[in-house]
Amino acid sequence: MNGKRILAFGAHPDDIEFGCGALLLDVAERGAHLDLAVLSRGEAGTHGDRSKREDEARQAAEMLGAEIHFPSTAGDTRIRADLDTTLLAAKMIRRLRPNLILAPTGHLNQHPDHRETSRIVRDGHRLARYGKTPGLEDLDPHAVEALLFYDISSEALGTDGLTPILVDVSPQVEKWKTLMQCHSSQTSNLDYTDLQLSRARTLGIQMGVGSALRLYSEGPLIVASSADLSSLRSPRL
Repeated sequence: MNGKRILAFGAHPDDIEFGCGALLLDVAERGAHLDLAVLSRGEAGTHGDRSKREDEARQAAEMLGAEIHFPSTAGDTRIRADLDTTLLAAKMIRRLRPNLILAPTGHLNQHPDHRETSRIVRDGHRLARYGKTPGLEDLDPHAVEALLFYDISSEALGTDGLTPILVDVSPQVEKWKTLMQCHSSQTSNLDYTDLQLSRARTLGIQMGVGSALRLYSEGPLIVASSADLSSLRSPRL
C-alpha cells in the first residue's frame, strides 16, 4: 500500500468512516494516500446541521491523514445518478488518479443516497477510463486497479451479484471506534458505532480473527503472483 492512492466515496459525512474506516486506518498506516469524496453535508439529517456535520467530517479526515472533498451536488436526500453527477465523479477520478476506489454497496434496502452514490461511482469509474468521453476531454483517462464496495447501515441484499472479500481489521478496532465517534451528532443519538463493531466481530468469528470488514467486488479479482497467495485464508464457517 505504500505510495498507493485510495479514493473513498460517501453520500453523507459519516458514511465512509462507519462503512470502511477500519480499512482506511490500516492502509494509511501502510503508507497509502487517502482522498475522501463526500457528496453532501448531511444537511437533511435528523441530528446535527450542515456546519456541524462538515466539521465532524473534517475532524475524521484529519485523524485519517486524508484530504477531504465536498463535490457540488444537489445535496442530502437529493443525490441522483444523473449524467452531470456521474461526470463529476469521473472528473474527480481522472484528477486524483487513485489506484483503488471505495463506494457504498448499491442494494435497494437502504438510504437512497447510498444507492445512488454506488451507481454514480460505478458508472463514473468506467467513464473515467474511456478515452473520448464527452465532457472529460481536459483530463487524461485513468483506469483504477480495483473498485470495491462497502456496507454502511444494512447488509440486506448486500451481496447480490457481488463477490465478498473479508479483511482482518482486528488491530484497528480501537482507533476505528474513535474515528466513528468523531461524528458525535450521530453517535450520541443512535448507536451506530456498536452496530459496526458488532458486525465486525461477527464477521471476525467466521474468519477466526477478532474483527473483520466485508468488502465486495463486482467480479473476481486477480492476484498478481503466487507469492500473494500466502496471505490468503478461508473463513472458518
